[in-house]
Amino acid sequence: MKDQVSSRDFSGFSQWMTDLAALVKFRLSATVVLSSVLAYLVALGGSGFSWFAVAVLTAGGFLTTAAANVLNELLEKDYDKLMARTSSRPLAEGRLSMSDALLIAGFASIGGITLLALFNPWTAFLGMVSLISYAFVYTPLKRVGPIAVLVGAIPGALPALIGSTAAEMSITTLGLTLFAIQFFWQLPHFYAIGYLGFDDYQKAGFKLVPEVEGKADTATLGRDSIASTFILLPLGFVPYLLGATSLWASVIVLLLGLVFLNFAVKFRRAPSRKSALGMMFFSFAYLPVAFTLFWLGQQYFSN
Repeated sequence: MKDQVSSRDFSGFSQWMTDLAALVKFRLSATVVLSSVLAYLVALGGSGFSWFAVAVLTAGGFLTTAAANVLNELLEKDYDKLMARTSSRPLAEGRLSMSDALLIAGFASIGGITLLALFNPWTAFLGMVSLISYAFVYTPLKRVGPIAVLVGAIPGALPALIGSTAAEMSITTLGLTLFAIQFFWQLPHFYAIGYLGFDDYQKAGFKLVPEVEGKADTATLGRDSIASTFILLPLGFVPYLLGATSLWASVIVLLLGLVFLNFAVKFRRAPSRKSALGMMFFSFAYLPVAFTLFWLGQQYFSN
């Protein structure tokens, strides 16, 4: 009997942890934190590395991002029910209550911003801006029009600026450069996702991509994807010009950018599920690889 009770308790706890991971969008939050930590390492240079600082930045960034994601799901609970990709979320299905989710968001935001404040006031301020703009500006704009993607790319890119600011104690040209790289990277990344999920987004009334006669405007999506990936090419050299990485690292990032541009061109010429998936999957690799190369170029390569 005790074994049965113990088994049910464990099963219930396991389900709760699974729902919590879904609520905070664990994989998305972890990806966001990775970009912040890599930006921190790039901006830090060759001195002053501390595992404790990395742990604090990781925890603070994760909690802040998690809070923003929970607030997003709270505000979109009724819309999530309408989409196949989100209908099984814990709030949409009622496995977690709104009061519990709000409590989680509150504690996560307080904990996250407090940890970021241990670095300097700028990191705490930028963390708060990221949380508020994502949850209370980007989220409602998703039902207004495609401008939401550009607005949402700002909090989406702030992790890079938060990481660099944590290392440099202020907003610098390098930090703004890493922010710009993450900003323009997001556009083709989301345009591919928006194209692939267009029908699902329409069910919930989300207007994230431009439309023509009730279908995704692939000409505009393709054009803007090409423009964004093209802008990434010169941006990849700025860290080298600022002395933050080596020439060889920036050259490799340039080659990555050319591959990314090629995927965007393919999508523009022949918009399809295959070409959109190609651009989306390459985008997953581009940002962490580029930031890692900047860091490795600083640590292990010579000009």
